[in-house]
Amino acid sequence: MVIEVPKDDAIYDQAVKAMREKISNGQIEGVSDPAQAEKLVKRGNYTYQQARNIAKAGNIDSLKFDATNGAVTAASAFGVSAVIAFGTCIWNGDKPDVAAKKAALCGLRVGGTSFLVSVVSSQLLKAGLNSAMVSGTEAIASALGPKACAVIVNAFRTGGNIYGAAAMKSAAKLLRGNAVVAGLTVVVLSSFDIADIVRGRISSGQLAKNLASTLSSVAGGTAGWLGGAALGSVVLPGVGTVVGGVIGSLGGGTAAGAAAKAITGLFVKDDAEQMCLVIEEEIKITATNYLMNEDEVKRLVEFVNGRLDGKTLKDMFASKDRPEFVRALMKEEVETIAGERPVIDGDIDSRIVEGLASVLDDAAEGEDHGNQSPA
Repeated sequence: MVIEVPKDDAIYDQAVKAMREKISNGQIEGVSDPAQAEKLVKRGNYTYQQARNIAKAGNIDSLKFDATNGAVTAASAFGVSAVIAFGTCIWNGDKPDVAAKKAALCGLRVGGTSFLVSVVSSQLLKAGLNSAMVSGTEAIASALGPKACAVIVNAFRTGGNIYGAAAMKSAAKLLRGNAVVAGLTVVVLSSFDIADIVRGRISSGQLAKNLASTLSSVAGGTAGWLGGAALGSVVLPGVGTVVGGVIGSLGGGTAAGAAAKAITGLFVKDDAEQMCLVIEEEIKITATNYLMNEDEVKRLVEFVNGRLDGKTLKDMFASKDRPEFVRALMKEEVETIAGERPVIDGDIDSRIVEGLASVLDDAAEGEDHGNQSPA
């Protein structure tokens, strides 16, 4: 029994600890050594927050979020990571066959040969073979075939490569040892620089201009006091708050405008740059937590940029928690973006099986070409 947990260190460590306790208490059939816990708990490719966000959006039929206990589960033999990988690849524009190959590689990376065994075993069961035969690693090696076995085995060998019956025999032994398939990597997300996108559309110079313009025009009554007090508290907390409040409440005349402009010159450039950094960081965190592609990030940035008018900037400037302010500003649009992704329905398992077969076939062909003697 191998379980997949989120990649978060805290969650993984807790899961391993719980597995050790279960083994010690004799609750895991066939396992008596608590040291085996790390082999039975596999760290997934995604954080809990990422899996939760994808599941809550409801775009993948086989991925569910239980609001009662906060659990994310996949109605798939191949785990949460492989299912999310398939979905994100589709949303990034990959064709289904390419997405299936990447999902299979993701499953291999997370589950190692345990993933491979589960895929092949499920196929053997569908073919009507009994469980005793399925559990035999020789049967699994036979199902994979000599070429695929050679690809797997030779990845672990330091000497010369082996093929044919020898590769199948070695593969069966390898599977029995539950060795992890190493050297297989997958890039599920397209590579782009979120910071570049943000900086290309939201400039600290423009923020400073908008903020200074807004603050310098604050005048009269409560609105004037609040604007000036917020301004003054940054320059000199305490006394500055009072002075700023007085300046802000002077009215709409030239004196109030000039005084406010003079004070904004002390801080607004630096503060606008800090606000820009906060916006950039929160967009990066959100894009990561929702596994956004480049087009989605651009859409989010355009939305945020469109909302950064004078009033919003003034409110953000006065906020005691600017990161939370930005998150609240983006929340509705982020959920809209996630909700508009194409729905992934149907039998994902069979697609991933085909993807794995394709991965192994490609690798086997590569081995064949590599072993051909030059003419």
